[in-house]
Amino acid sequence: MELQTLDIPEDEARAKLAEYEQQLASERTAEDAALRAAYRAASRGLQVISLPRTVAAGGFHDNGLPRIAVVRADVPECYAWWDGSSVIFGDRDDWRVNQGALVNGHSVRVALAGDELPPVLQRPNYWRSGSALVPLIPPGIRPRRSRIRGFHVLWEVEEWTRQPPRDPALVRHLRGDMWTVHAVWGLTELERSVLSQRAVR
Repeated sequence: MELQTLDIPEDEARAKLAEYEQQLASERTAEDAALRAAYRAASRGLQVISLPRTVAAGGFHDNGLPRIAVVRADVPECYAWWDGSSVIFGDRDDWRVNQGALVNGHSVRVALAGDELPPVLQRPNYWRSGSALVPLIPPGIRPRRSRIRGFHVLWEVEEWTRQPPRDPALVRHLRGDMWTVHAVWGLTELERSVLSQRAVR
């Protein structure tokens, strides 16, 4: 999986963070707050990614569904469907879980530019949805039960079936389309085997 990171050196991030924190003391805009959050994360050594760029760079399956998925870290399954030029990832197979929000308690909306959309979406009245198993998070990087709802898992979907995934990342929504990467890992064959048991329940 190729994460589309924003290159922010830690030293530059610390200097810019101080500048934005000083500015925020007197007047605050949404853009200032977003930049402050990104520079704070980068100054802590976290990677900052653009979720739309990551999804677009991952490409699409022949059926039009994306090869990259993201969903809240504490759910067992991810559902995906298109809503115009946005792909919605949700914790249930119900389009009503997202009414336009970028991120809410049950879904993530990723808006893509026209040239990034798969050709299959050009068909009139095209509708396609799918589901995939959410990767297991190893205990060493798994957020505490009280905090896990604030994290999401991002991974490459080999097929939108109940096939266990391989190479996930633990991410957290920052602001707008920006997310921080907290960990990246690979599932072992044993972990994938255990996860596959979820598929047959």
